[in-house]
Order: sequence, then structure tokens, then C-alpha cells
Amino acid sequence: MLTNQPNQPVSIERIRQGDVGEFEKLFRSCYKRLCIYAEHIIGDPVDAEEIVCNLFVKLWERREQLPVRVSLESYMASAVHHEAVNCLKHAAVEDRYREKAQYRLKHLDLLYPEGTDTPLTDMLDKELYELIEKALQTLPPQCREVFVLHMMDELSYEQVALQLNVTVNTVRTQMTRAMKKMRRALSPFYRKED
Repeated sequence: MLTNQPNQPVSIERIRQGDVGEFEKLFRSCYKRLCIYAEHIIGDPVDAEEIVCNLFVKLWERREQLPVRVSLESYMASAVHHEAVNCLKHAAVEDRYREKAQYRLKHLDLLYPEGTDTPLTDMLDKELYELIEKALQTLPPQCREVFVLHMMDELSYEQVALQLNVTVNTVRTQMTRAMKKMRRALSPFYRKED
């Protein structure tokens, strides 16, 4: 069992009964270690912290059915490991979808040569276009401008930086933010296709 102080183990039964103080004791005793463990697996401290926070939320919401048959520490580490591995799998899938989207945008003529329009391709193209437009509108102004110049006008990071009078690092940062938001916004479209 996890302990906050010597001779004071965290009580699974008290957590099951809704004891907030006992849950806080659990949180304080293992939160940092679980974040470090998750970061070791996925390599991103922000995502690691999100995984651990979500785990604690789920744990509290399902406390009455807490399926702990081993130590609470083992249960938590196993749950973090499972979520971190799922996060890596999800990131790999997102990368695959992003590659597909980039290919489609750059090779639209190859995918839909003139004269092969069908109601289905027209509907999918319209739906994708609407999703892209909606997603672009949610980006902050500079972020949107950087994304459009780089992805749609095909300017290099250096060219975008010169045009906007910002540093290349600023362009990189804005592109990272834009791509993350665009991936989230466009994921429903690609999930339907696979």
C-alpha cells in the first residue's frame, strides 16, 4: 500500500466510501511519481500530467467499484502505463491521418481526376472543406496566418518568418499549436473513413 507518512497507509476502503481526505492523501503520495513514469513512456510532460490527472478523476468517479486486488500503488502504475501506451498509439494514428490529409491536399487532382466527381466525393470534399474552415477560424490570428502561409501557400518557415517579421522559432511554435488544433478538429472526418 502507498503511504503518506510512516504507519499511515492509504485506505482503499475509505476511498471507496468517498473519504476526500484519504483520496487527497493518495494524490499527494503518488502524483509526482506517476507523472514522471508517464513522461518516461510518452516523452511529453504536459501529456503525462494530463494522463495522470485523468486517471485520478476516473478513480474518484468510479471509487465505489475500485477493482484493486493488488496494492494500490501497483494498480495506479499499471493504469498509468496502460493510458500512456494508448496515448502513444493514438499519436501514431494521428500522424497517419495527418500524412493522409497532406497527401490529399497536395494531390487532389490525382485522387479525383477531372470527370470523376461523384455525389460521395463531392459530399466528402465539402465536409472536409467545412471542417478545415471551421478549424482555421478557431486558431488565434497569428497562428492561423502562419498555418495558411506554410501549409497552403507552401512557404518555408524562413519565408513565413520574413513575411510576418517574426523569428523562425515563433513560426515553429505557432505551427506546432496549429497542427495540434487542426488534428483534433479534423479527426472526426478521418475516423469515419477508416
